[in-house]
Amino acid sequence: MNLHIMKVLEVSHLSENGDLLFNKKNINNILHLQGEEFMLKALFGGQSIPTEYYLGLDARTTLVTTNSISSLSGLEPSSGGYARQNVNANSFSFVTDETGNYQANSPIVLFRSTTAAWGPVRNIFLSTQAGYNGYLISSIPLGTNLTVQPGEIVSMRIGLALRNN
Repeated sequence: MNLHIMKVLEVSHLSENGDLLFNKKNINNILHLQGEEFMLKALFGGQSIPTEYYLGLDARTTLVTTNSISSLSGLEPSSGGYARQNVNANSFSFVTDETGNYQANSPIVLFRSTTAAWGPVRNIFLSTQAGYNGYLISSIPLGTNLTVQPGEIVSMRIGLALRNN
């Protein structure tokens, strides 16, 4: 059994008019070694905990545990209004999921294309920094390539739990 600490609860790609172009729910993650290191150091090693985390989109063709934050260089969109989206650590809500496990859910995060199309992107990732320092915690394959045209939006919400039975 594969255990995953994070999943995308829902991701949607919406047209400029709000029409649903793509939607997927409950996509499980891959936890990167950097993510394991960060969590263990934060819990047991005095690592400072960020006040913000960052969600982003990228075009890696393969996700492996050894991917690092530097693995994203050149694979994120760099124009058209794309930017990693910060999520304040205090904005997560805490719920009990359908199996009785505690889960931290992010607010809904939006990625907008403004002046030009960007993509294709294939993955969602969670990191501790806006740049290429810090830790790449986790990544999630979308299972499709998304190209986001001007006026279109990618909307998502993630959930994190310590078990998924």
